[in-house]
Amino acid sequence: MPTAFLPALCTATESGRSGVEVPGFPGWEVKRFTRPADFTGWPAGEMADPDFWMEPTTLSFLSAHPQGMTTGGLELRDRNSGRVLLLTVQVFRFQLRDNVADAAGSVVSRWNLRRRLLATCSAEVLSLGQLLASGNCGLAAPQSLPVADRVGLVLAVADMLAADYRAVLLKDLFPPDPSVERGLAAAGFYHLPADPVMELDLEPFADLDDYLHQLTSKYRVRYRRARGKLEGLNRHQLSPHEINRYADRLHELYRETTRGADFNVVALKHDYFRWLGETGVVHGYFCDAGRLVGFTTALPNGGRYQAHFLGLEEDYKHSHHLYHNMLFDLLSDALTGPFSVLDFGRTALEIKSSLGAVPRRSDTYLRLRPAALNRLVPRFVPAVYEPRDWQPRSPFRGDVG
Repeated sequence: MPTAFLPALCTATESGRSGVEVPGFPGWEVKRFTRPADFTGWPAGEMADPDFWMEPTTLSFLSAHPQGMTTGGLELRDRNSGRVLLLTVQVFRFQLRDNVADAAGSVVSRWNLRRRLLATCSAEVLSLGQLLASGNCGLAAPQSLPVADRVGLVLAVADMLAADYRAVLLKDLFPPDPSVERGLAAAGFYHLPADPVMELDLEPFADLDDYLHQLTSKYRVRYRRARGKLEGLNRHQLSPHEINRYADRLHELYRETTRGADFNVVALKHDYFRWLGETGVVHGYFCDAGRLVGFTTALPNGGRYQAHFLGLEEDYKHSHHLYHNMLFDLLSDALTGPFSVLDFGRTALEIKSSLGAVPRRSDTYLRLRPAALNRLVPRFVPAVYEPRDWQPRSPFRGDVG
């Protein structure tokens, strides 16, 4: 993270010093966490339901091992009430030619000139929120802190930081709300198009058999057909030793899969997969010859089972319906654990919908500097990315799902 990041603030490890006052919020102070050791004092334990992504061990690892971005944190505390708001802060360099696929924009002939103008742009972007996960995994606050106050505090901090960056991104921090959008728009932030997060409510199902029983016959047939295609591949959970052994292959498969992504600022390193083997669940898919041809990762996160990064050989995606089977396997895993929600993340919306997942909107906002450049955001964003149309599916009988 650049050394200019909140230069006026004391760090969490500088004991005996209070934080800096948050403008417009009397009594509120903000402290920064920039180094791995700082997070020993990260007060996530004060939250009633701490999120995996806000845990000090998670943020300490990401601070020590950048994955395409640097990671830090902010603690905002009200001296009077003791209430705390925690924010994940990440910085990455955005380059259109590296971060966005050509197919991600709208009609090429319509936007080609604007896309060419943007192609050489490069800028340091400050992101408030967690870039490695979908949904609000980058802000934690007590229920007693109203949404309007959360928005105001985040905007105040964004203004404190903005001078050192060309752009500020607010990623998945607030629930969809017209009043929130109006408040952010008044502060110069534009709503960005993004796929929804796909989630499957697990509460109606006792186990996988019960889930299958509640599918329509059409979708039960599709399930059996897909599972039949998996013949010749075997799946098992990888131990930390195996992850270390297959680290190069895991990274190769990850890179093969992410090359097809519309938008990507994440650049995972080998050490990330080793870390996932210790903190999450990693499964490998092997052909009869013993070659690793695919993998999935997932994170138990309270009552949520979060599907995370995956990778696979493209040929097996078609010959063995491997991607479809990966989703079914993640569902089976989630149903055997103490989870109420399976979080499939973004992308591949229609196929996830065919398993019963439903879209949950999670909003991201952008503001550029200077103001004259910021006013061009609505004109140039469609040249960079537009969500694809998709058809929601209803795989369940009756009203289930």
